[in-house]
Amino acid sequence: MQQMQGVDISHALHQQSLQQQSPASLLPLVGGPGDMLVDAVGSSRALSVLVQQPVYQVVVQYKSAGRSLQDAQRVWAHVGHSGWQFTEDVELFRSPHDACCWTGIYRLQACRLANPSHVEVQMVFKGQMPQGHQQWDNNDGNNWQVVAELSHHEGMTMPPEVSSSSISGLLLLLQAFKLQGLLTGQQEELLRVLACQHDTRLLKAYETVRAWADDAAAAGMLLSQTMYANRPGVHVVHVASEMVPIAKVGGLGDVVTSLAKAHQASGTLVEVIMPKYDCANYSAIDRLRHLTSFAVQWDGEAVTTHAWCGVVEGLPVYLLEAEAPAAFFWRGQFYGEADDCERYMFFSRAALEFLLVMERQPDVLHLHDWQSALVAPLLQHEYRARGLTRPRSLLTIHNIAFQGWMSADMLAKAGLQPEALAQPHLMLDDSRPGFWHNRHDVSLMRGGVVFADKVNTVSPTYAQEVYSPEFGFGMQSVLGRHSHKFCGVLNGIDQHMWSPGDDPLLPPWGHYWPNDTRGKAVCKAALLGELGMPYTDPAEAEGGVGRPLVVIISRLTQQKGLPLMLHGMQAALSRGAQLVVALARGAQLVVLGSASEPDVAQQFEQLQAQCHGGADARIILRYDEGLAHRIYAAGDIILIPSFFEPCGLTQLIALRYGTIPVVNATGGLADTVRDVSNESVPEVERNGFVFYGREQQHVEAGLQRALDAYHHGQQWWREALVPRAMRQDWSWSRSAHTYLDIYRSMMP
Repeated sequence: MQQMQGVDISHALHQQSLQQQSPASLLPLVGGPGDMLVDAVGSSRALSVLVQQPVYQVVVQYKSAGRSLQDAQRVWAHVGHSGWQFTEDVELFRSPHDACCWTGIYRLQACRLANPSHVEVQMVFKGQMPQGHQQWDNNDGNNWQVVAELSHHEGMTMPPEVSSSSISGLLLLLQAFKLQGLLTGQQEELLRVLACQHDTRLLKAYETVRAWADDAAAAGMLLSQTMYANRPGVHVVHVASEMVPIAKVGGLGDVVTSLAKAHQASGTLVEVIMPKYDCANYSAIDRLRHLTSFAVQWDGEAVTTHAWCGVVEGLPVYLLEAEAPAAFFWRGQFYGEADDCERYMFFSRAALEFLLVMERQPDVLHLHDWQSALVAPLLQHEYRARGLTRPRSLLTIHNIAFQGWMSADMLAKAGLQPEALAQPHLMLDDSRPGFWHNRHDVSLMRGGVVFADKVNTVSPTYAQEVYSPEFGFGMQSVLGRHSHKFCGVLNGIDQHMWSPGDDPLLPPWGHYWPNDTRGKAVCKAALLGELGMPYTDPAEAEGGVGRPLVVIISRLTQQKGLPLMLHGMQAALSRGAQLVVALARGAQLVVLGSASEPDVAQQFEQLQAQCHGGADARIILRYDEGLAHRIYAAGDIILIPSFFEPCGLTQLIALRYGTIPVVNATGGLADTVRDVSNESVPEVERNGFVFYGREQQHVEAGLQRALDAYHHGQQWWREALVPRAMRQDWSWSRSAHTYLDIYRSMMP
């Protein structure tokens, strides 16, 4: 791009930025002699920057119209660069000509750049609202990020857009070159750092060499790009049993993928290690190939283990497979085997052995639930001495009810000493009724809590609840002893995947936004038609109110409040008989869930048969991703009566789609759903109907309040409540920053 100067060019670039219709733009400053003014267009849609050495001055313009900060009284840009380093808040000032246009200047010091030929700028926006609270706009969870090249001849320019999949492909290629002896461990590490930093020269070189047949020449070309390498802030490896979309049972898999993607987008080097299941969704793995084989010492024998690598959702993933006769993960299902504890103990050891064999030294091993909790004691008791000196460990407890109980002598299979670890202050669980020594008395979760450097659970309220016997499931005492390293971090959702404005799984003409929710009625009519249920058009109904659609999307288990769920379903379907108003004909009901217990499945099947010949209800006893999207979009009310809920993603997705939650005030539900009548919180935060307790009358009262509001406040529901719920930000952006703070707090 040629150097450009002058007011006319600046004016033209300003017009181009406005035409992009992005709420956030980086606009030009008019430069004096020797300054360079360049236009750059890329993933952030529009960027124009004046380069003034040794400081880059960037004009930030934010358009708040139609955004979550539309009514803000003050606005700041929270800006950072080079992977959210050197962050600061830049106050923006309202334009005298446009009340929704805010502008400010961010000054970036050239001496702080990790690479003198490359720069990244990331930002989100926050505002002070009329009610006095702060609110954020993070571009629907994507942040705004600009990657630019710096050139003495061209100034600052945007490189071609590079997908996360390309970066992950480069990381896997570097790994292969190292295994072939074409790169040393140090050389590979330097190149991985540059890839993580989206280094333009390296990515261009990768696009050039990826089709070369001569691997040695390709490695040499890539190696020539290491002149300006600089170690990134954090290198994270997730060790997990699930990851969407290749292996999902509950919310754990959603969290692993979404959190890893959020961190990758901010420049963090992040990878995932998981088992190679025979029942995984291999169609979702790009570039899957065998990487290496190594031996894992297990129960006195060397078990040959194969490591495979691929790209999932743009993330580099390593899949570990034990050879027969062990074949721990070739069982046709993820969980439910009699030897589950043994299977995941082996996986934990294999993950550490893989890192050692590959000469990996990540900063953080992020462990998830009991399935990978044994990594922490193994790291402490064996693998630090064998060379894994850098990694620190964080254990995230997604559901404390499942702890991986087993007899203490099984620890010996993993190379640990049962007599040393089967102590009440370590891994021995003597809290349960009927406890006696040497029979399912050791908890893998306890080992993770005791030996991990940090521990968290997935919501602030749940982090307090687990100190009590009711919610702690025997872990309350050990968590109390380790409370200094324990906290709650709220989960988020992937707002790319869950986006009613462009969800590909919704029907044609069914997309909708907070400022135009008409598509929600289209989705409702389409879903009812798909399921063979009658649809009442509000325009044709008496009083202009159609029948409310109550939905349930859940695992059908006791934790999810099964008795309350059944009672709430009956209350919803019989609601019409309790109303004097003739137009309140009762709700329709759609349930999507999996019931692992036959008696539970039978209960739901019997209930469906009682539902007025099938006109009022449909119960689908399976999990169907596409159908789940359509149900979220079609529903008016979603019932979530969980007895306990560590975080819950269901209510966050429902809010994103404008489906109003009715919830029991527990765990993450209490942190995210605020009752519409709760005057102690700002009105903008009120988004649902909350009840308190596990008794049937409470769930019925909560559901009746929601149905009454739907019938008698239809305009408020449609024009205020639904758009308000949809505008709330439940993305991973804020929580991802909190996790980065935890990671950094562990690093030496």
